Amino acid sequence: MSKRGYPLAEHHVTIVGLGLMGGSLALALRGKCAGITAVDNNSHAISDGLKRGVIDRGTESLSEGVGHADLLVLATPVSAIINLLAQLSQCKPRSEIALSVMDLGSTKAEITAKMATLPAEYNCIGGHPMCGKESSGIAHANAKLYQNATFVLTSLENTSLDTLNLSQELVIAVGAQPLHMEADRHDRMVALTSHLPYLLACSLVAAVEEYGKADPVIWDLVSTGFRDTTRVAASNVTMLIDILRTNKDAVRAALRQQRRALESLETALDEDEPILHDTLADIRRNYRSHFPQASKET
Repeated sequence: MSKRGYPLAEHHVTIVGLGLMGGSLALALRGKCAGITAVDNNSHAISDGLKRGVIDRGTESLSEGVGHADLLVLATPVSAIINLLAQLSQCKPRSEIALSVMDLGSTKAEITAKMATLPAEYNCIGGHPMCGKESSGIAHANAKLYQNATFVLTSLENTSLDTLNLSQELVIAVGAQPLHMEADRHDRMVALTSHLPYLLACSLVAAVEEYGKADPVIWDLVSTGFRDTTRVAASNVTMLIDILRTNKDAVRAALRQQRRALESLETALDEDEPILHDTLADIRRNYRSHFPQASKET
């Protein structure tokens, strides 16, 4: 049956990767699509998903998952997404209409470049939901994970209107807010807002660890502020290396920009108190203007 022009409710969704993001997506899509198949090489994740009613069927075979799909969502780490895209040419979609494919990867340029090489049986769009947790795995999946999150969509030159509309409908169905932008622009921005904070958190922990070698009492002085600031340093290292590797140039640029900001603060520290006050007050005012809800709590 043709799915062209049909809403998400008429589509069977196959999600590749039943971890935190894929599991949460499946939970959020329950009752909003025709059915959900999960593809994962972790049989325990599949069993758990079936037992909890997160998915309708599960398989370790990508080809089988593609065969059930009206919409294919790749919810694995970035390098795995790129490898999966390379395997799609060996799979056979069930319809003569191009199968819509989207991903949830944290970087977009390399992924969308790979998507552009796929045969005509597939029509692709990149995606990145701006949400997550430090914990991973389906055990931590939550149907509300995507609610109110910005969900970036990066179209390719050949992304069809059907794929664009279907992906946007999925984003809205899980409670997120779609935001369309180019892949390179996305990668430059998340280098500053996501990848740089991880590296800064790691550098703070490393600095205190180095000092603690001579005076370990420093760890008794760690406050909730330090823990909140460095929380993301506990994120999955393998996943973060994957992200950093595919966005190296933008991350280097973000690090250079951060060094300039630190140098500016260091200069202000050596100036008269009014200059330091004005510098910090400007930063505080800018923060409060962008995060008004947070400012009510401080």
